[in-house]
Amino acid sequence: MRSAFGLILGCALLTAVSGTQPASSLTWNDLPPAVRDQLHAAGVSQTGFPDYLARLHQVHAQRVREGDLDHLVFYLLQSTHFTRQPPIEPALSARALVDSLGERERAVYLRQGNGDVSRVAAPVRSRARDLLRALDSHDQDPRIVYFRQLTAVALPRGGGRETAVMHEYLRAMRFLYEKEFVAQRAPEAADAVASLYRSRGLSTDTAVEAGYLVHLGLGILKSLEPGRRVRRVLIVGPGLDLAPRTSFVDAAPPESYQPWAVIDALVGLGLARLDDLEVVAGDINPRVIDHLRREQSAPPALQLVSGLQQTPQLSLERDYRDYFGLLGNAISATREPTADVNGRLTKVVRVTASAARVLTAAPLDIVTDRLQGVPFDLVVATNILPYFDDVELALATSNIAAMLSRGGSLLHNEPRAARPDVASAAGLPLEQSRRAPIATVAGAPALADTVWLHRRD
Repeated sequence: MRSAFGLILGCALLTAVSGTQPASSLTWNDLPPAVRDQLHAAGVSQTGFPDYLARLHQVHAQRVREGDLDHLVFYLLQSTHFTRQPPIEPALSARALVDSLGERERAVYLRQGNGDVSRVAAPVRSRARDLLRALDSHDQDPRIVYFRQLTAVALPRGGGRETAVMHEYLRAMRFLYEKEFVAQRAPEAADAVASLYRSRGLSTDTAVEAGYLVHLGLGILKSLEPGRRVRRVLIVGPGLDLAPRTSFVDAAPPESYQPWAVIDALVGLGLARLDDLEVVAGDINPRVIDHLRREQSAPPALQLVSGLQQTPQLSLERDYRDYFGLLGNAISATREPTADVNGRLTKVVRVTASAARVLTAAPLDIVTDRLQGVPFDLVVATNILPYFDDVELALATSNIAAMLSRGGSLLHNEPRAARPDVASAAGLPLEQSRRAPIATVAGAPALADTVWLHRRD
């Protein structure tokens, strides 16, 4: 346990280095009137607001735990590092599990998310035993170390640990089945999928493709204001590419790509200079914060691999391929060529010490907390806001607005946050949006996302 002196010193260093003070919890008086009205409509009064925030803190802590354990399950199913057993595709595993249940048992499982661990298929149980042996070993693989630390605090020790892992498997597979084989086939599939994310674990997922969306958004900002200079940036939920459900790659160590992609884009587009830029990565997961703080003193060699794999049915867009080829040029002393390995774009970006000094990391729950200190010129919040219900979204956007300087910009990809009622309530009117195609798929809609740019009024 860190001493009180160590905690005080850590807070002082954060303030001195980044101009950012530790996060403080919201108060009722911090909220704009429209958000207070929304809370009233949800049954939350001024006197009940502290208790509401306390409940949110508890719920979010549980969702962080579940998100980490989801990654444990996806790693268990897919990794080839700790076992010779063949990988198991998670969605197919979820479907096989549900198909193996009788009608009544299936209905109970899908309603409650738990079930009889004896129903878990033998190959899954075998891989789980191999993983637990690896966690008990001296293996220093970064993912094994991460999950060793996680299971030490999140799962029981001894003989009950394997059963606990199987219960986490059952929980994770229920969500995956609902998403892939129920919600995806609903009349309003996008809305059905989005609603599932508002109660699932808080994932640390991140991918190289997310940087492309941010790059396009910053390109809009540059075109609107060619002389704009960005000096302070907040990245909400930068995440860690630990063990994604799709496109898992064992060869590359886990990495938090987004901070480096944002720094690279800002400098590459001429919106910022390395010697005049501060980027704060605020994340609710303490293990993500620890990872990023280590990289400030030990700049990483990013082993970038595109999450999407080119096949005869899937073709990456030329603009995305060009972005991947240039990614890292502004934060690396060398320019590594891009390779195509089994249909995936790959390259290595060796982050310089001067780029690493730009980045700091701070604990932040964007729904309940605000970072104090010098306001930010830009906030980036991609693939974060979809996890929140409408009231939480209103709180998050009002917190973001409060941390932005006058005329500061918010860049995100959540359609609800771009609605006039949400944006206006937070004082963040929408400025522009742009659709970002990444790949074309034969016989299906293109794989794309939309970036939204707001300006604090």
